[in-house]
Amino acid sequence: MEPAILAAGWELLAERGYAGMSFEELAERAGCSRPALYRRFANKRELVIWMLDNANRDTDPQLSARVAPRTVLIENLWGLVRHLDGPAGIATPELAQARRRDPELSAALDALYQRERRPYVVALDAAFAGALPAAEVSAFVDNMIGAVLFRAGSLRQKISRRQVQQLVDQTLAAAHAIVDGMRA
Repeated sequence: MEPAILAAGWELLAERGYAGMSFEELAERAGCSRPALYRRFANKRELVIWMLDNANRDTDPQLSARVAPRTVLIENLWGLVRHLDGPAGIATPELAQARRRDPELSAALDALYQRERRPYVVALDAAFAGALPAAEVSAFVDNMIGAVLFRAGSLRQKISRRQVQQLVDQTLAAAHAIVDGMRA
């Protein structure tokens, strides 16, 4: 039942937006009952957070702890590109609007974002052995993710793996310049 709910949820979110999404239509498309949905999800916000969490899990890379930080960054960004290439990408701009109207959804999305950005922060910090200030690490992570969200999510542009590698390499070069400047 969960795969059917997930697929139907993304379809509805992409077609109708957050405000237009209903449990009744979702149940019909997923082939289950409304009470079954309400037993699993207290409300639409909880459902959408579950959808986002499950969609992110499907595209998270499975990497060894010994993988180079550059590879971790590339694989995680590539997973985000794949995530945004499907219905989630169509729904991303709508969720950005919905978060402005729903403070609880906004807080839940913020918490999800903090969890999802963790591998990037750890990898970038490891790449510079902790020499890059935390604020800089955070800004670089947000810039990488933001570039992908804007191009793939908002503009619906295709992003190639090579472009992801270039974005990571540009980020690493800029971070090196900061660390080198601090050492000089």
